[in-house]
Amino acid sequence: MMTDIRITKTRRSIEMAMSDLLKEKTFDQITTTELVKRAGISRSSFYTHYQDKYEMIDQYQSVFFTKVETIFDQNGTDVHNAIFEIFDFLYQESVLSALLSENGTREIHIFLRQKLKALLKTVIPTHLGPKKLDQIRIDYQTTYSAHAIFGMVQLWIKRGKKESPKEITDTLIAIVGHF
Repeated sequence: MMTDIRITKTRRSIEMAMSDLLKEKTFDQITTTELVKRAGISRSSFYTHYQDKYEMIDQYQSVFFTKVETIFDQNGTDVHNAIFEIFDFLYQESVLSALLSENGTREIHIFLRQKLKALLKTVIPTHLGPKKLDQIRIDYQTTYSAHAIFGMVQLWIKRGKKESPKEITDTLIAIVGHF
């Protein structure tokens, strides 16, 4: 079954409006009225697609969560490639990028940091060689690294994703550590 082009166009207008508004204000400050006005659609058109802005964002967060889970599952302990794939995915996704920005949602921020920490906990001990760390030190190291990576993701988005996914991944790995 082919999706009606009007549905696709309306959803795309809503996506772009949300992405633009998230550059200006936090998600909680955005109203449905602002969203439909920016999208150039009626409120009834918006409500045909979503119950409210929270349902819209929940759908995007679900897509993001699934994609990140898949990336980490497919890459095992290859942090470099996992991070590259996340940057590559975000490079193409304006709404998801906006949700990860400083104005985005808390849930998506927490999710990505937790996923990064879990991955790093499996990787950091294996890259230390003969130098072994106790669990407390590993916890601090993974928390530090996950927040550093997340901060670089946010800065990259804030700067307009000027660097390619490969360039920003290489920069991040050079700064945070070699995985």
